[in-house]
Amino acid sequence: MRPLQLIAILGAAVGMSACSAGLTQMQDTVTKFDQGAHAAGTAEMSLLHQVQAAECSRNFYAQAFSFATAQKDKKTKKYPVVPLDLTAACTHQELTDAQLEIRQKLMDTITLYADAIQTLANGTDDTNLSKNSQSLASNIQGLAKQQGFTAVTATDTAALNAAVVTITSLILDHTKYKEIKDAASSVQPGLTTVVAQLKAENLSDAEGLASKAGSVTNEFYTALLSARDQRGPASFLDVVQAHMALQSIVIASPNVAQLNDTLDALVAANEALARATNGGAIPEISDLVSRAQQAVTLFNSSK
Repeated sequence: MRPLQLIAILGAAVGMSACSAGLTQMQDTVTKFDQGAHAAGTAEMSLLHQVQAAECSRNFYAQAFSFATAQKDKKTKKYPVVPLDLTAACTHQELTDAQLEIRQKLMDTITLYADAIQTLANGTDDTNLSKNSQSLASNIQGLAKQQGFTAVTATDTAALNAAVVTITSLILDHTKYKEIKDAASSVQPGLTTVVAQLKAENLSDAEGLASKAGSVTNEFYTALLSARDQRGPASFLDVVQAHMALQSIVIASPNVAQLNDTLDALVAANEALARATNGGAIPEISDLVSRAQQAVTLFNSSK
C-alpha cells in the first residue's frame, strides 16, 4: 500500500472516530439535560403537593382554634355549632386540584421536550416516544390551542398558550430538525415563557401561604398563653408541639428560591444546547443537574 493511500485511510478513520466521539458526547450531554429536566419536574410537583398539604393543615388548625375558643350561649348554656373535621378530608381552594393538573401539564411540556431532544440526539425520530408520551403531548397541545393555560397576569395568557403549542409541536414532530442546536434554539423563547410562568406561580403560592399563616400563628400564641396560665412549666411541651405544627403550614421562601433557580438553570442549559456543536462538557448542563438534585433533596427532606 502506498504511503499516501495509508495516510488517506488513516485520516478518514480519524475523521469517522471524531464524528463518533462527537455524537457520543452529544448523547451524553443531552441525557444529562433530560435527567436535569425530570429532576426539576419532580421538585416542582413536590412543592405543589406541599402547598396543598399546608393549606389543609392551616384550615384544620383554624377550625380547631374556633372550636376550642367557642363560648357557651348565656341563655341556652350550649356551645354554638363550630365545624371541625378530624378526618384527612380537605377541599383545596388556594391551589385546586384542577389548577394542580394544569401546572403538572406545564411541567410535563418541559420534560416531554427533554425526552424528544434525547430521541433526536440518539438519531431516532419522534415515533421513538412512547404512545403515552405522544398522547399526553397531543392533549397538552389541544388544551393550549383552546387557551386552556391561564397566566398569573392575564395579558400573558396568549403568549403562554402559544409557547406551549410551539414546544408540543416539536415534541410531536421533530423530524424537520437535523441538529440539537436547531431544535433547542426554536424552543428557547417558548421555554423561557413557560418557565417564567411557573416561577411566578411558585412565588405566588408561597407568598399566599406565608401571609395567611400569620393569623394561625397568632391563634397558636393565644392558646399557648392560656396553656401557660393553666399548666405552668408543663406548657413547655405545648410550645414545642405548636412549633412543630407551624412548620407543616409555612412553606419556607428559600425552598421556592431554590426551585426557581433550578428552573432558570433549565433555561440556561437549553440555551447552551442551542449553541452547542458536538456536545462535550457544557457547564450549564452540569449546573442544571446539580441544582435539580439539590432541589429534589431539599423538598423531599421538608415533607
